[in-house]
Amino acid sequence: MSDAGTPTRRRMSYDERHLQLRETARALIRDEGTDAFTLARLADRAGVTKPLVYQHFGTRSAVLVELYREFKGRAHLALDAALATTGDDLDEVARVIADAYLDCIDAESTEVPGVGGALSGSAELEDLRQEADDAFSARCRAALAPSSPDGGVPDAALHVILGAADALARAILRGRIGFDDARRALAKTVAGVV
Repeated sequence: MSDAGTPTRRRMSYDERHLQLRETARALIRDEGTDAFTLARLADRAGVTKPLVYQHFGTRSAVLVELYREFKGRAHLALDAALATTGDDLDEVARVIADAYLDCIDAESTEVPGVGGALSGSAELEDLRQEADDAFSARCRAALAPSSPDGGVPDAALHVILGAADALARAILRGRIGFDDARRALAKTVAGVV
């Protein structure tokens, strides 16, 4: 507290401010959608100046790219954590992969579709998707290899898993199928292609 009885404000480090801005951006998108998202709105909601937001991100797309990358990072961490406690049983590994993928969609279903949609058609999104697909595929390959007849998982099988996971996630977000049905279908697909 200052001498006048008002609280003193601590200046945030660059990293702390950047995190605060990302969290505020997620909340803004969750509450109002990506169409309403601008750097000016982000600055206003975060209680900072527009130049500060531009210093941290530069463009609206840069914020969206970070949010997308952050989401995929959380999904990969969740998969790693789940696989760390799983044995080599194919059905169990397939279930864990399906659950981890779709649970992340469930947890972030209000923000991720809008972020992906706002980046749609951009080279940035294609690069991000490829990066995320490669990381997910590598995790699946390692987890499924002990259950594979020849100890390896073909690239084609990994593409089938990714395609099924993506299609099921979109169907869930559109309200066409429920999570439990999607989890079962994805687990059967994963086990079936191996």
